[in-house]
Amino acid sequence: MIKQKVQAFTILEVTITMLISALLIGITYTSYSIIVKSYRSFTLKNEDMGVLISLDHILKRDFDQADVILKMPHGLTLKSEQKIIKYTFNQGFITRESVKTDTFKVETQLVQTSFESITVNDIQDIDEQNRLDDLSFTLLYQNEKIPHHYHKSYSSVNLIKRNPNAIN
Repeated sequence: MIKQKVQAFTILEVTITMLISALLIGITYTSYSIIVKSYRSFTLKNEDMGVLISLDHILKRDFDQADVILKMPHGLTLKSEQKIIKYTFNQGFITRESVKTDTFKVETQLVQTSFESITVNDIQDIDEQNRLDDLSFTLLYQNEKIPHHYHKSYSSVNLIKRNPNAIN
């Protein structure tokens, strides 16, 4: 009988190869999960920051375009010749109602309104007594307090319409 040698790997060689493969797969999976977690965190942070920037931009624009800003029970109303916009400050979000309704998921604190440096807290029967030129509030973003302040400079024409006897 002729003995033939069969070329093959030993069990020890196969075991070592499988061990090295398992280590490489484990390292790859761990690094992949770290990258995915980091990407999700980055994306959520950017989305939250986008909401803050969008709210700030829209509020500034609405303040500039408004003819009159009035205090309402849970927010304010911005009136212009073209449209009326209502902002409502709720726990955990701010809503903006105009042609469509926008909701900004932000936590607000210390909402303060005033007209000519006099604080306007209570709602009066006459709209003119609810007029505002300042809005201040603090937003909570990732355990940080970010102050926001908006000011409306009324034109002299607008203020004369407010009090026609002021011309005399």
